[in-house]
Amino acid sequence: MELTEEPINILFVDDEENILKTLKRLMSFENYQCHFANSGQEGLQLLQKQPCEIIISDMRMPAMQGDVFMVKAKEICPNSMRFILSGYADFNSLIQALNDGGVHQFIMKPWDDDALLAKIADAVEHVTVKKQRDQLLKITRRQAAMLAQANKDLESKVASRTQEVQQTADMLDLSYHELKASYGVFIDVVAQVLQLRTIAPKDHLNDIADTSLALAKHLGLNEDQQEAVFRAAKLHELGKIRIRDSILMKPYLNLRGPDLKEYRAYPLQGYSLMASLDNLSDVSHLIKSHCEQFDGLGFPERLKGEDIPLGSRIIGTAMHFFMYRNGLADGTSHADEEAEEYLRGIAGREVDPELVEPFLECVKQEFAKKGKYETLVNLGMARQGMVLSRDLYNVRGVIMLTKGAVLTDNIISKLDYISQKEQHKYVLYIENENIEEEEEQAQDS
Repeated sequence: MELTEEPINILFVDDEENILKTLKRLMSFENYQCHFANSGQEGLQLLQKQPCEIIISDMRMPAMQGDVFMVKAKEICPNSMRFILSGYADFNSLIQALNDGGVHQFIMKPWDDDALLAKIADAVEHVTVKKQRDQLLKITRRQAAMLAQANKDLESKVASRTQEVQQTADMLDLSYHELKASYGVFIDVVAQVLQLRTIAPKDHLNDIADTSLALAKHLGLNEDQQEAVFRAAKLHELGKIRIRDSILMKPYLNLRGPDLKEYRAYPLQGYSLMASLDNLSDVSHLIKSHCEQFDGLGFPERLKGEDIPLGSRIIGTAMHFFMYRNGLADGTSHADEEAEEYLRGIAGREVDPELVEPFLECVKQEFAKKGKYETLVNLGMARQGMVLSRDLYNVRGVIMLTKGAVLTDNIISKLDYISQKEQHKYVLYIENENIEEEEEQAQDS
């Protein structure tokens, strides 16, 4: 039984010649058959002549947009892995590409060469495994047919038939897991788009999702319920895609009048966007109810107490903690201890009091696993040599310093100037090791 190895063909489509030249140089050292097209139409013509296992296309192109191209490319090469490579995040086009074009991942421009090559390598491995699986399946079926014909009256061959059935079952199980993984990719891509519209720290949605999952496990929910809670937590801000930026930039506790009314529409907006996806209907219902309050004064349906789905109560608890901690509640970021006291203060009113202490324990465990013990430092207390434990964003959500950046006097001075100009009090998340070293030095002196 021999498996044939065929070269992997990759198609890159981009209307900018400089981008194609950059990709040609990047791929010149890789052992793949690479093809390049400067328009969607040229890309389709190439696919007609040479089907490709991996297709990477820009989103914004004249004559034919990337999402339209992907739909047509899928018809020609239905088994290909498809990626959108673009610096433009259009939510509707992205959803179109995901649903109709079968896009597997959205890669933002400008890209990191090593990260892009790693994603391509992962896609090549996936394609190779799938090809080998298909070959093995054909070989298995052919051999099984021969065995059935030649040895159907021999009891000793029953074991071979049983093995064949098991192999088929394993293949079906693999297909099921691949389908579940595709939904996971979809959720991660949408979460990336949502992150572009918030001034929260980069890990804000991931922290809410991870701690919600930890609490769901702690409470003994089954695996399907845990998965629904995790997915809903990652997508709970989906409806904010339709909320104006001017509202999202304000602390939600300061919203009043029409602004508050528009903000409170986001859970139903998220529910309506998800309701058409049958396999995520349980997720959509958790999203709809995550802003309900335990005392019945929440929104959109004023559910009360245990009438609120448990998964929504879990997500709501995590949401209140991290929004207060990360400065989205009142405009000021708070230390973990302050966020803990805030959550205890709203227990029984806004959140389920029975969930507060178990949630806080899960938070500590999750932070410990991720190595996220860090200290919140006001900009005025920043010192040279401190290392950021999170990315730092300005008030418009644009990244100013990345995680791991080492502060210098010059950087601190520039941040102080920006803070005064924007009239915004910046706080920094600093690795604890730096805080401990500074305290030791202070004691020695």
